[in-house]
Amino acid sequence: MLADDCRLSATATNLIVALPAEAKPIASRMELERIQPDRGFPLYRRRLISLVVSGPGKANAAAATAFLYAMGGCPRDAIWVNIGIAGHAERKVGETLLAHKITDAGSGRSWRPILMADNPLPADALVTLDQPDLSYRHPGMVDMEASGFYPTACRFSAVHRVQVFKIISDNRDNSALGLSAKQVRWLMEKSLDEVETLIAHLQVRA
Repeated sequence: MLADDCRLSATATNLIVALPAEAKPIASRMELERIQPDRGFPLYRRRLISLVVSGPGKANAAAATAFLYAMGGCPRDAIWVNIGIAGHAERKVGETLLAHKITDAGSGRSWRPILMADNPLPADALVTLDQPDLSYRHPGMVDMEASGFYPTACRFSAVHRVQVFKIISDNRDNSALGLSAKQVRWLMEKSLDEVETLIAHLQVRA
């Protein structure tokens, strides 16, 4: 559970995840309550922490980010974090990383998140694809959401408060083919301390 001085901070914290298996461990640890809007995306909330489940893909990630902003409680100084799994050709399964560069493979556009000087986690480049890459030919991390989330969230907050946190779920030796929801949930559960550390650092920085 987040320490009270972080969880009760005056800074709103907004989390975007793609999969229910990623959302449930976070919601349980942070004691978030499920809210079912009449329309839109599954939403969890407690005090100033909100989490929305976008579904896979950059279009869904962008839409879910805009949806959460439209739901209210997202001031200009809010923290936004995309949390989820990613592939990587070489890094070990279970490693946690921030993205220091995000590239959309379809358009070629790229963005460079501003990392903290006292960054609590290592960082790597990330490429967002429209389909999973089972050949692992791309350098750095590979996901399907970050290039939709990042520029959208940057419209709603200062860029240094927008981050992408990924857990390596597969690599050349451990293919994403057949990756189960149970495995995704286990990876997220093992990474919750790092998630909380990141949020705490961002809360202080904000």
